Formats: sequence, structure tokens, C-alpha cells
Amino acid sequence: MSAAGFMRGLSGFGFSALCFFALSPILPPMAIVPLMFVLECTASLHIMPKVWSHVPWRWLLALSIGAMLGTPFGVYGVAVWQPEVVRGIAGIGVLLASIALLRGWRFTAADSTLVLVVVGTISGFVNGMASIGGLVIAVYALSASISLLSMRAALVVFFLIIDIYGLFWFGGHGFLKTNTFILAAIALPIMLLGNRIGFAYFDRIQETTRRYISISLLMGLALLALADTLI
Repeated sequence: MSAAGFMRGLSGFGFSALCFFALSPILPPMAIVPLMFVLECTASLHIMPKVWSHVPWRWLLALSIGAMLGTPFGVYGVAVWQPEVVRGIAGIGVLLASIALLRGWRFTAADSTLVLVVVGTISGFVNGMASIGGLVIAVYALSASISLLSMRAALVVFFLIIDIYGLFWFGGHGFLKTNTFILAAIALPIMLLGNRIGFAYFDRIQETTRRYISISLLMGLALLALADTLI
């Protein structure tokens, strides 16, 4: 939990995905996903004042609109579909995109508002169903001209908006239980400590190294998603 919090503070993503794979052997998806939403909201509130001035607002607005369209379908899918399949499909896409990013690939239409909305919709669906929507946004941001500082700021605020929205949907479907908040309270101090250390460490790393770490994290999480699907 502390390591996942560190990566969240450093890169802006990866917390839910890492925790999902760690918790999936002992908890069902319907328990893990709402728990991750609660913890992601807290993590964002923890460092949001420090990133507020770096948020790319047009990006954030378009992504958030799309995610609000996709999240209800993902929440519904938790109850009726197999999240492992969704994680596996997303893992393949993220892995291929990460390899392309390592080879210097850039998405020339990345600044299109329409494309941002579509990406947000996919992210919202995957996030609502399998808690890995941040990987979709991270791949997209790394393929564009946006700086890693702005990407992290956008992800911090994006997760706060979309996870609060998602919690309303989880509550409406009866997925928010007392145990969700008990587990969150237990995990919170450990997660926030890692989150704070990761955030502070960001400024000590060069931009090229940060980018390499982000892409490597994406590849590792994609491989975990595939392994979780196949095993």
C-alpha cells in the first residue's frame, strides 16, 4: 500500500491498479473497486493544493465529461461481467502503447477535444469496472506534448472528480458497505505516507527519467493485468 502510494504521488497514477492486483486474491472486485475510489479521492485531496496551478483545464474538462459518460457502464459491469477480461484487454492495449512510447511514438491528434472525450469515456468505463482507468489517461498523456508535471496535476484532479462521481453510482447500486470505510481508514495512513514521499521525490528526478519511470510503470501494470487474466 505504501509503495502504491509512492507511485501515485510520483506519477499521478498506478495506485488503484497495484492495489487491485495485490488485493484480488483475498477480496472480490465489488469490494476492491469502491475501496480504491475512496482512497484515490483522499490521495488527490492530500496533494491537490500543490498541483492546482499546473492543471491543464481544457484537457481535464474534456476527459472528465467523457469519464462521466463511461463510469456508469463500468460500475454496472462490475456486477454482471468479468473484470478480469476487461483488465486483460486493457492490459494488452496499454502494453502495446507503452512499447510504442518507448520507441518515441507521439499521437498527433492528442489535443483534439473530441478525442479527449472519447479517451475519457474509455477511462471511465475501465475505471468503474476494474480500477485501472488511470492507465488509459497516462498512456494518452505520454503520447502527447503535455509535460509530466501537467499530466500528474491533471490526473490528481481527474481522479478526485471521477471517483466522487463513481462513489455515487456505487452507493446507488449498494456496493458501498461499512467494511469499505473501515478498510479505507486502516489503509489511509500508510497510503498517505507513500503518497507524500512520492510527491516530494518528483522534483529530484530529471524529466527524461520521469518519463522512463512512467512508461516502465505502465508496462509493469499492463503485464500484471494480463497475468491476472490468464492465471
